[in-house]
Amino acid sequence: MAEAIIRGLICKKAISKNNIIISDKDPGRVKVISKKYGIKASAGNIEAARSADVIVLSVKPQVMNVVLSELSGKVRSNQLVISIAAGITIRSIEKYLKKTAVIRVMPNNPALIGEGISAVSGGSNAEEKDMRTAEKIFSNVGDTIRVDEKLMNAVTALSGSGPAFVYETLNALIEGGIEAGLSKELSASLARATVLGSIRTVIKTGKSPEELKAMVTSPGGTTLAGLRVLDEAGFKSLVKKAVVRASARAREISEEFERSL
Repeated sequence: MAEAIIRGLICKKAISKNNIIISDKDPGRVKVISKKYGIKASAGNIEAARSADVIVLSVKPQVMNVVLSELSGKVRSNQLVISIAAGITIRSIEKYLKKTAVIRVMPNNPALIGEGISAVSGGSNAEEKDMRTAEKIFSNVGDTIRVDEKLMNAVTALSGSGPAFVYETLNALIEGGIEAGLSKELSASLARATVLGSIRTVIKTGKSPEELKAMVTSPGGTTLAGLRVLDEAGFKSLVKKAVVRASARAREISEEFERSL
């Protein structure tokens, strides 16, 4: 995700390459990204943070306490810290960075191609200008939307984990086409175009998925036969449960992190 953000900023010319500096626990990774995008590499987090106006914490939740412990006392009050770690609350981050403006953002996988959606929540020290800065950064990888932080676990489950559920559905369509007699290449092409066209139809017509489903489903037809199989297997219920479970896991991550403080 860090690379997607860097790519978006550079491609949209939102910031000069000279104003981006990166750090990572893997020196090899830093070297590759630095060379690929022509940006500065640092020896570590403290060095990278020292000269930055905006610090983006693009790390796994499991290592966030290590990173925050390292930065505690090193981050100035006039710097902005943005975290994209799932499940880590602003309150937890503020325990380490007491006087610093903290913003929590949950981007998603389509940010890789500039088609993401990023939910943005501000902490107690974040001002409107800080929110606009965060939105400006993430607008380079897609759309942004402000949400109350109490909704972030649900957002993480739906838009953060949601692409994986869509990809899994796409895989199922492809495999079904193959089993029905299509070649792998033809099935993949048809499935991709079908999913993409369906989403665009929802957006452009303004109709609900239920309305559009009804337009495709005729009595005694092929679609109805297939839908009955999905209903019998509890497809809709399973997807809903996946979102709810992902949300619960985000809450668990938050609780685990709090206990580690």
